[in-house]
Amino acid sequence: MISYLVSLISIFAIATMSLAAYFDIRTREVPDFISYLMVAGGLSINLAISITSGSILNLEFLPLAILLLFGFSYLMYRSGQWGGGDVKLMLGLSMIFTAGDLFSHFSFIALFINMLIFGGLYGIVGTVVYGLAKIKKLYRFLKIYDILLVGVGAAAITLIVLYIPAPFSFLIAFSAFLLVSMRYIYIVAQNLMFIDTSVNKLTEGDWLADDVKDGSGKIIVKRRQTGLLLEDIKKLKDHGVKTVLIKIGLPFVPGLLAGVVITVVIGNPLLHLVVLNTGL
Repeated sequence: MISYLVSLISIFAIATMSLAAYFDIRTREVPDFISYLMVAGGLSINLAISITSGSILNLEFLPLAILLLFGFSYLMYRSGQWGGGDVKLMLGLSMIFTAGDLFSHFSFIALFINMLIFGGLYGIVGTVVYGLAKIKKLYRFLKIYDILLVGVGAAAITLIVLYIPAPFSFLIAFSAFLLVSMRYIYIVAQNLMFIDTSVNKLTEGDWLADDVKDGSGKIIVKRRQTGLLLEDIKKLKDHGVKTVLIKIGLPFVPGLLAGVVITVVIGNPLLHLVVLNTGL
């Protein structure tokens, strides 16, 4: 029975996050019902595991899971990096990944690490691909030293992989890739990731590129770190504003999904790598 419930919660985690990723890619908005389903379903299955096993060990670290996953996502939301939907999803995940054992496939710490690594990698690669898709516009913002930086970085990464023993070579190469990518990501984010959007298509949480002003220069709606509120959208409509410049970002839920899948299937790859090469 325990193995059945463990399989069930694994499938549940991947299925609900896949559904959230689908909506995030298609509409750039995750319906609230998915987060509510994750909270209710994750907590219910974990309670069933506790009752069946006669132990509450799988829920012992639930408060810490909420503190880490939900707390981190809320800080990201307040800083304007994540949307409100991402925060709700992380609350749902904290009800599923409650184990304190770092080697567990349901460790909230392992999930957090995997999301940082694989979610971050997704964000970097996604931004690079987005920039390449708009390469003609990108050329206008590139300087000669940007092109040299890419060339030097590629050469350095190649030499690291060839002459430094694994797995340290991959860690160093990945760090070098991150450093080289920072300048590129900055250029793309600051110059290409904006779009004129009809006010009628705005949704709560969309990020204004700048304050919206009327003809006299008076601010109608101020840009918020946490995105537009419903009352902001109403103000824009009431003032007859037709379009606004919106800051867009990559749909980030697919990056969170990658972290979930890696955790459920593999566990904590970074910890396994350390143990494998240290003999701990």
